[in-house]
Amino acid sequence: MNALISPIIKKYKSFILILLLLIVQTYFTLTLPEYTADIVNIGVANADINYIYNIGIKMIIITVLATISAILASFFSIRFSSGYARDLRKMIIPKILKFSNPELNGISKSSLITRCTTDVSQIQTFIKELLTVIIFAPILGVGGIMKSLKLGTSLFWIIVLIFVVIIILMIPLFKKAMPYLGKFQEITDRIHGNTREVLMGMPVIKTFAMQDYEDAKFDKVNSNYHKTRINAYRIILLSTPLLSLHLSLMTVGIIFFGSFQIEAGNLLIGDLLAFIQYATQIVTAFIMVSTVFTIMPDVIVSIRRVNEIFQTEVRIVDGEIETISTDKPIIEFRNVDFKYPDSESNILTNISFKLEPGKTIAIIGGIGSGKSTILNLIPRLQDPTSGEILLDGENIKNYKLAPLRETISLTPQKAHLFKGTIKSNMKIIDKNANDDEINEALKRANVNFINGLDDEVMPEGANFSSSQKQRLSIARSILKKCNFYLFDECFSELDKNTEKIIKNNLKDLDDASILIVSKRISTIKDADEIIVLDNGKIIDSGTHDKLIESCDIYREIVNSQVNLLGDGI
Repeated sequence: MNALISPIIKKYKSFILILLLLIVQTYFTLTLPEYTADIVNIGVANADINYIYNIGIKMIIITVLATISAILASFFSIRFSSGYARDLRKMIIPKILKFSNPELNGISKSSLITRCTTDVSQIQTFIKELLTVIIFAPILGVGGIMKSLKLGTSLFWIIVLIFVVIIILMIPLFKKAMPYLGKFQEITDRIHGNTREVLMGMPVIKTFAMQDYEDAKFDKVNSNYHKTRINAYRIILLSTPLLSLHLSLMTVGIIFFGSFQIEAGNLLIGDLLAFIQYATQIVTAFIMVSTVFTIMPDVIVSIRRVNEIFQTEVRIVDGEIETISTDKPIIEFRNVDFKYPDSESNILTNISFKLEPGKTIAIIGGIGSGKSTILNLIPRLQDPTSGEILLDGENIKNYKLAPLRETISLTPQKAHLFKGTIKSNMKIIDKNANDDEINEALKRANVNFINGLDDEVMPEGANFSSSQKQRLSIARSILKKCNFYLFDECFSELDKNTEKIIKNNLKDLDDASILIVSKRISTIKDADEIIVLDNGKIIDSGTHDKLIESCDIYREIVNSQVNLLGDGI
């Protein structure tokens, strides 16, 4: 919760300024009824036009000052709340960037999007209402009570009666609306998640003619949101005409009972008019506060959801070692096991091998055998359940994350490109890279389909084919000067000739260690060592020729791909 409060504390000067403006606005607002009473009691009663003129001028000046105060208070309130939302998002994004795979599995991506947008906006709205309504209304209400009591009339019981009636009628309405309130964010999560699935899976949906199914699926979630919103606000909005009715009845009651006091000579007409204005301000202040409380359930849920991001414990944290001692380090897996939280069985069991300078290691195995998990363990996107991963004989958990990851370049399965240009995408990996270095990396990855570094890249690389995106992704990875290059199924869309060219160019990576994960024999057969995985265990390792002789599973994979693709694997 401290994370949510700290942006407010930093802006305490703005908060004090807004509070002073609200007090000034309230003072001027509460002064006007007094002048109204003086105009009627003195100016009209004595037919003194000059007095009425002078008081009228004062009222105009006070009204202008009150309006200016209100505008300034509103301006600074909006600026304060917008700045708060900006600062809050600036705190959320760095926190999310620290999340590793376990944290991202705990809070879905669609939910994170909702929390960074809808929930923060909800809190921003509440902060604005807090400054312009929740603080202003009590000041106005208390000031109105003091001013009305100062008039010395006995009509205050009417205001109290109206308050009691309003509270009695409003409580059942809010009780009926409460079950619906506070659910909108969860439903919004589902809408975002469903929309994301549709957009990401568009080719599959169209290929299998699933448009009607997905349309019905989305319509169910969308209708649920619509129904919940309508049911909640149908009840809440009913309170508006009821409050207006009570306000009108209060005015009629004050005039009715006040007329008897005027007739008896106990109350002046001007004081009655002033009392009506004060009573209206008091009840209006109450209505303003009650209206704000209708959004409270949503705000409380939003605060809880945003605070959950800050409260989420980041499991993968920095060690103490800041530098890697040697220029050509070795990574060693030593009896590594891994399983996901709440999973009963291991994904990896007793994994042991070494990544040595100048050598290429390849990992092959069936779907779900744990190949990609091994790659994720090296830059500590996940940590082993047991066993050790050593870098120069030191457990990688003892290194700070930045220097550890600076020695590693990971090319993931999905080639992700960012909106911008070829150059901006390449510089993500090395902002100091010059054009010559970028062009050299592009040449090594056989990127021969662009006109220049300023070519546009659309979001997700939509203007490139799958093969082209993979080559750009490989080029970006090899632009980085590091000790370990990890390639995770990133040759899958390439034809054999392009794959061969790129693999030959990878041999010039300055004695770096290369780890390739692939299901294709053509990708890995030239590796110095091939590791065969089955159900998360290493069942054999060696060169291509050795494994054909010694490993039945590897031989089956080779034969299946020969039969499928023909000679030349």
